[in-house]
Amino acid sequence: MTSKSDSRSSGMSSAGDASIADPSGRMAVDLTECDREPIHIPGSIQPHGYLFALAGSDHRLISVSANVEELLGRPADLVVDSSLPGYLSTASAARLADVLSAPDLAATNPIRIDVVTPAGERTFNGIVHRHDALTFLELEPRTELQQSTEFFRSVRSAIRRLQTATDLTMACRIAATEVRRITGFERVKIYRFAADWSGQVIAEDRAAGVPSLLDFHFPSSDIPAQSRALYTVNPTRIIPNIRYRPTPLVPDHNPLAGGPIDLSFSVLRSVSPTHLEYMVNMGMHGAMSISIVRDGRLWGMISCHNTRPHFVSYEIRQACELIAQVLTWQISVLEEAEVVRHSVRVRAIQNRLLHELADEQGLPAGLSKVADQMLALMDATGFALCGFDGVAAFGSTPDRDDILALAAWLARREPRGIFQTEQLPAHYPPAASYADRASGLLAVPLGRASTTLMLWFRPEVAQTVTWGGDPHKPVQIGPRGLRLQTRASFEAWREEVQGKSQPWRSHEIAAAEEIRDLVVDVILGRAEELENANRDLSRSNDELESFAYVAAHDLKEPLRHIEAFAGLLSDLLLPEARARLGVMVNGIEASSRRLRALINDLAEYSRVGRQAVPLQPTDLNEILTDVLSDLKPMLQDARADIAVDRLPMVLCDRSQIRQLLQNLISNALKYRDSSRLPHIKVSARVEPSNAGEAPGEENNGMTLISIADNGIGFDNEYSEQIFEPFQRLHGPGEYEGTGIGLAICRKIVHRHGGKIAATSVAGEGSVFSFTLPLPRLGEQES
Repeated sequence: MTSKSDSRSSGMSSAGDASIADPSGRMAVDLTECDREPIHIPGSIQPHGYLFALAGSDHRLISVSANVEELLGRPADLVVDSSLPGYLSTASAARLADVLSAPDLAATNPIRIDVVTPAGERTFNGIVHRHDALTFLELEPRTELQQSTEFFRSVRSAIRRLQTATDLTMACRIAATEVRRITGFERVKIYRFAADWSGQVIAEDRAAGVPSLLDFHFPSSDIPAQSRALYTVNPTRIIPNIRYRPTPLVPDHNPLAGGPIDLSFSVLRSVSPTHLEYMVNMGMHGAMSISIVRDGRLWGMISCHNTRPHFVSYEIRQACELIAQVLTWQISVLEEAEVVRHSVRVRAIQNRLLHELADEQGLPAGLSKVADQMLALMDATGFALCGFDGVAAFGSTPDRDDILALAAWLARREPRGIFQTEQLPAHYPPAASYADRASGLLAVPLGRASTTLMLWFRPEVAQTVTWGGDPHKPVQIGPRGLRLQTRASFEAWREEVQGKSQPWRSHEIAAAEEIRDLVVDVILGRAEELENANRDLSRSNDELESFAYVAAHDLKEPLRHIEAFAGLLSDLLLPEARARLGVMVNGIEASSRRLRALINDLAEYSRVGRQAVPLQPTDLNEILTDVLSDLKPMLQDARADIAVDRLPMVLCDRSQIRQLLQNLISNALKYRDSSRLPHIKVSARVEPSNAGEAPGEENNGMTLISIADNGIGFDNEYSEQIFEPFQRLHGPGEYEGTGIGLAICRKIVHRHGGKIAATSVAGEGSVFSFTLPLPRLGEQES
């Protein structure tokens, strides 16, 4: 990793695990000082409110904030050990007693509290909670909120907008906008934590003139460990005026639990001087944050800033907390939807892998058949199977010797489980030489005792990360003695990150485990059973094809009788009955025609494998000429323009390939666009040589035949579905056909050892492509 700064930064806050000496060299300052600061027991509160700590059934005061003297007109030490109800109005005392007897104090907040002062009654929002054997009552200014119905509509509107989000970026952007609208802060940003607790601003809404922090990264020390722990259990924190003077507790002692009073759940808790200095250096004088907590872990924060002091009432903070909860739910829904989609792909890969491994002699050969899908599934660019019999690699991977050395290093690691990293060179320095191919590694052994590894590789993703100030934070001794001074600059500090890939996500690691389990439990553990099952399945398929052929043949005779009887019935109808019964007779005849077409297609589908002949070298141009001659009336009727490249010699079953071409060109005519004349292009290109593509023998490579049209097209989402039997994208009344034609095409191509695929743009046209084996060198057409 290399870094450079494009702007100067000064004074940094604490970071790292090391200690440094002061200029005189006489002492060391630990850079983890901030992580050890006891922020939950600061001994003081912010002065915009008042705190009372109570104990016992008589609500005896154990401790109060020193500023109660200005409220009650009595010194704080004289208020301690008295009973709180004596300072409240009768109604408020009764209301507080009812609240404190409730099982869930949080559900009652805020409550109206009227305090009797020398100048008369003053009204506050009361917030109560219990912690560490004490009951706390905190008083905040009670502001006039907009009418409750209007405020409710505003919050409901925010939640509804949030629920419309279709991706994470959109959800966070909506949340930032709505929180700013409700609270009036000048900048609201959504901050997401990384695995190392550094963070990135992923969404923002701000007023004009307030600098943007969108996409800025901040080091983990900006929000120390104990702060993150506190934000996890107490999700909301507000600092109305960054330059406040703390008000101490009198006394700061909990006689029931012993030690200082724990203010972890206090809304008035005074915050770290380091954080206040941090905010001032950022140019902010009012702040609020709401935690985003997923599954008990701090995922991120909604952070609000204001260039002037800014107070937000408890009710509005509750609304923001609700928005944060809905955002959390939306994040979960979006991520779980992605996991579900990924799981579906995992199932498909497993089924395909199971099929391929059943047909192949060895594991590498089976994996090679699904290599592309396995790379796409894991968002990887390379895969290798490394075992006692060598290395089988696919995609972009390190060299064979480098893979063997990496496997040997992994074998020496204990325990032998799944190993994953996005920075392989940081763990294994020799990997720096091939970081462009393998900065990310997911290594899955086939068992604790197995020497065989499945390795997925991800390339280096060189990127420039923009930090809010220099993340490496050189230390300065502040004006308050040995306390470390927070950094004074938040200008963009850019760092070039190298030797790092995209991180592996949990559901991708789980998918790799599932593939491993399939290989171990099914392929290796049940090879003989799988072979027997494959023989049974092949026999069943043969029997099913024979049954389909016989059934189709036997159905033709009664169908002919139905068609004949329908014709006779039509001829015998009297004129007065023809208008009434003619529609039904026509329906019988139309249904009979569709049934005949379906029976013929079923017979063709079953015949593909049963009546196949050996593949022979054949000139595709001759086959296409015959097909175009047969389709000449259709081509003339549609006024179609067809362009044909010179086609190669192929190894094929002449009659089946003729049927294949006739089906595909007929489809191009059938699904033409009525607004333009049809244009069909038949082309070919030679694919790279690959031994063994044709069944049972080596060949000289494959040729790719493409048939492109400018018809109505279809949604690419259905590019696989259309080759399944009886799958139609249109109703039976819109276009003729039984839905078996493309299934027959696929079966013919697979029988020739090739592949067939379709791509399309709705409204623009489609391209159907299939591969066929080329004859061996020197082989002539027989």
